[in-house]
Amino acid sequence: MWLLGSYALVFCLPVVALVGSGALAKDLVDQTREDLEHQGALISMVAAERMGDRPRLSEMLAEAKKQTLAGIRVTDDAGVVVASSGDGVGEDLSDDAEIRAALEGSKGLAIKPRPGAVGLRGRGLSSQSRHADVRVFVAVPVKRSGEVVGAVILSRTPREELQAFYEMAPRLWLGALLAVVSTTALALYSGWRASRSLKLLARASERIAQGQLADEATFADARDSRIGETAALADAMDAMSRRLRARLGYISEFAGNVSHEFKTPVSSLRGTVELLRDDDAMPPEQRARFLDNALGDLDRLSRLVGGLLQLARAEEGGARADFDLDVLVAEVAGRYPAVTVTGRSGTITASRELWAAALGNLLENAHRHGGPATCVECFVADGIAGFRVSDDGAGIEPAHLPQLFDRFFTTSRAQGGTGLGLALVKAIAEVHGGSVRVESVPGRTVFTVTTGSEVKR
Repeated sequence: MWLLGSYALVFCLPVVALVGSGALAKDLVDQTREDLEHQGALISMVAAERMGDRPRLSEMLAEAKKQTLAGIRVTDDAGVVVASSGDGVGEDLSDDAEIRAALEGSKGLAIKPRPGAVGLRGRGLSSQSRHADVRVFVAVPVKRSGEVVGAVILSRTPREELQAFYEMAPRLWLGALLAVVSTTALALYSGWRASRSLKLLARASERIAQGQLADEATFADARDSRIGETAALADAMDAMSRRLRARLGYISEFAGNVSHEFKTPVSSLRGTVELLRDDDAMPPEQRARFLDNALGDLDRLSRLVGGLLQLARAEEGGARADFDLDVLVAEVAGRYPAVTVTGRSGTITASRELWAAALGNLLENAHRHGGPATCVECFVADGIAGFRVSDDGAGIEPAHLPQLFDRFFTTSRAQGGTGLGLALVKAIAEVHGGSVRVESVPGRTVFTVTTGSEVKR
C-alpha cells in the first residue's frame, strides 16, 4: 500500500507541478492573448474600412462577439470608443497603457483583475463562462495607408486550470487509465517482490522459534529478491540457523558424553553404598577399601564437574582486556619445574584468565606425560600473537592424534585424567578466533596455539 501510494503521488506530481507553479495558468493566459491578437489583426483591417460607418461597425463587432465570446471595442486616434460589441461607445480610453501602445503603432497588452469571478464558478466546468480571476486585454492599431487612425481592443477571460483539465479529459482518460493500471501493477509487483522474501524469512524465523531449523533452500529463495538488504538478512539468518544447528548437535553430543562419563562413577558409588548398607558383617579392611573406592569416584566426579564448569565458562568467552602475553606466560611457566621460556609476543586484547587456564593445561600435560625438559616459545605470525609448548617425551600415539582434543578422551583415566584439559584449550582458542594444533614424533611433541588477537605493542 505504501508503494502504491508513493507511485500514485509520483503520478500526480506533474499535475501538481503544473498547477502549483502557475505554469499552466500562464500558458492559458498566453493562449488567450495569442487568440485575441489574431482576431484583432483581422478586425483592425475591417475597422479601417468601416470607420466612417460606425453603427454598422458596431453591429459587426456584436456579431463577432457571438462567435468568439470576446469583448471588442474600436477607438479613434484620440482613444475614444467609436464602436463596440456591447456598450461603452463614447468612453475615453486614452489613459489605458495598452491603448496608448496601440495608438503609437504597436500591440498593447494588459492583464487585469476580473471582478465577480467567484460567482461564475457555480455554473460548472462545462459552462462556456470562464472562471479565471483575471481578464486579458489586447490592443491592436488600426492603420490606413500606413497611418494609425485608431485602435481595436479585445478582451476575454482565459480558462481556469480545472476547466482546462475538464476539457482535455475526453482525450486524456484512456492514457490516464493506462497510467493508473500500469502504476498499480508496478506497485503490486514491486511490493510482492519486496515482501515475498521477507515472508519466507518470517516463516523461517517462526520455524526456528518453534525449534524447527529452516533448510538452506528457504534462504536461497529469499536471496532471489535481488534486494540487497533482504539478501543480507537472509545470509545472516542462514548463518544463525547453521550456528543453531551446530549448537544443537554440540549440546546433544555433550549430553551423551556427560551421561557416559558420569554413569560409571555413579554406578560404582551406588553399588558401594548398597553393599555397605546390606553387609553389616563386612571386615573393617574390606569396608575401608570400598570407602576409598567411593572417595576416588567422588573425586573423579568433582574433577569432571570442575572441568565442565571451566569448559562452559571458556565457551562464553570471558571478560576481555589488554594484557601482556609474555608476562602471563612467565607467570604460568613459573609454577612448573624445568620450564624454559623463549621468544616474545606482546600486548593483546583477550581474556587473561582463560589463556592462563589454557597454558596451564598444556604445561600440566607436558609435566605428566612429557620428558624432563619443557619449553614455551612466544611468537608473532602475521601480527597475531601465539605460543608453542614443546616437550621431549615419548610422544603421542598416531592413532590418538585425531581424538586428542575431543571431550572426555584421555589415555590416563586410571591416573585421574578427565579428558577435558585439551578440549578446554581448543574451546579457549576458538572462542578468541584462534586455533591449536599438535605435532608429535617420538622424542618431541609440540602444541602450537594462535590467540587470534593482534599484537598492540
